[in-house]
Amino acid sequence: MRLIQATEDFKLNGQPYPEFPLIVDSDMELLWEVNQFLIYHCLTRGRAKSVKTWKRYGQDLYDYFAYLEANDLDWKSSLATSEHSVIAAYRDWSVDIGLSAKTINGRLRTIIKFYGFAMRRDWIDSVPYDIETIIISKPKGFLAHTDTSGGLSTSPNVMLKEKKNRLKVLTKQEIKSLLNHESFISQHLIYRMALQTGLRKEELLTIPESYIQDPASKRGSSIVVVDLRPGDMEVKGEKERSIHIPIALYERLWQYKLHDRHSLLMQNEIDQQATLFVNRFGKPYSIKGTILNNELKGIVGRTGVSLHTLRHTYATMKLYGLRSNPGYRGNPLSYIRDRLGHSSITTTEIYLHYLEELEGDVMTSYDEDVDQLCSGMEVV
Repeated sequence: MRLIQATEDFKLNGQPYPEFPLIVDSDMELLWEVNQFLIYHCLTRGRAKSVKTWKRYGQDLYDYFAYLEANDLDWKSSLATSEHSVIAAYRDWSVDIGLSAKTINGRLRTIIKFYGFAMRRDWIDSVPYDIETIIISKPKGFLAHTDTSGGLSTSPNVMLKEKKNRLKVLTKQEIKSLLNHESFISQHLIYRMALQTGLRKEELLTIPESYIQDPASKRGSSIVVVDLRPGDMEVKGEKERSIHIPIALYERLWQYKLHDRHSLLMQNEIDQQATLFVNRFGKPYSIKGTILNNELKGIVGRTGVSLHTLRHTYATMKLYGLRSNPGYRGNPLSYIRDRLGHSSITTTEIYLHYLEELEGDVMTSYDEDVDQLCSGMEVV
C-alpha cells in the first residue's frame, strides 16, 4: 500500500487538484471507498481547502489501512457487533508503538469520519464503535452562562483520554522583558505583532508589505482592520479573515517599512521583497527556521516557549481584557475566535479554562500596556 501525491493530471470535472493525496494498494489500484471519502471530505464539502489538511487526512487513513493490510484485516469486519473491533485494535497498536494520545485521537477522528461516510453510503451496516455519554468540566466564572452542555458530552468509545497540558502563556514580567530587549528590529516587530494580533508563525512570516499603508487617514481610530487573503500569504485553512492591528503598532510598522526595511533591502542590493518582515540579509524569514523561537527562549529565559506561545498570550490576555471592559457589548469569545481564525468556538474555549488561573494584576488593557512598553524603545 502506498500514499501518493497527485499531479496536475489528477482532475475532477476538468479541475486539476495537484498534491491531492491518493491511496493505492500493492497493485497500484486506488482504494475506491477511501479515495471517495477523501474527495468528498476535502474537495466536495469545500471546507478543507488547505493542501496541508488534505495531506493530514490522507496520512491518517493511509496509516490505518496500512495497519489493516499488514495484519490481513478487512475494514468492514469486526464492527459494532464485536467486543473488540478493528479500530480498537489499531488504537491499541498505536499505543504500543509509543504514539501520544493526542496523535492517536487525531487519527481516530479522521477514521471515524470515514466510517460515518461509509454508513451514509450504505457500504456498511454498522460502525466499529459505540457512542457513549461522558462527564465534562463546565466553565467557571466568566461566560459560564454560555455553556449549554449540562456537563455532559458524547464521544466514540474508542477514543483515548488525553492529558490536558497547562496552556503556555507569558507572564506580564516576561512580556516586559521581551519588549524591552534590544532585539534586531524585524524580530522585535514580529514578536510584538504576535502579541498584539495572535498571528501564527507562517502568517507572520508571509504577511505582505503591501498590507501596511500610510496610516495618516486612519488616525483617530484605535485599530486598523487588515484582511488576510490566502492568495497573498499563508493563512490557516486558506480561509480569509481579518485581524485588528492597534494603531500605534500599525504606525510603527509603516515606519519600519519606509526606513528600517528599506535600508535592509538597499544594503543587500535587493530591489523588491514581497514579505513585510525581512532578515539581516533582506530576505524573508524561513517558516521552518528556528532562530525566532531560539531567540525568544533566550530572552524570556524559559524553555518550551515559541511564537505560538505569543499567540496564546494574545488570546488569553485579550479575552480577559474584553471581559473586564464594561463598554464592550459583543461576545468576547466570538471576537477571539474570529481574530485567531478558529473554525469552531469550541477550539477557542481552551482560553476560558486558563482565565481562572491568571494572577490578580493581570493586564486589563492589553494593547495599551504593550504600546506603552514599546514607546520610546530603541531596537537594533
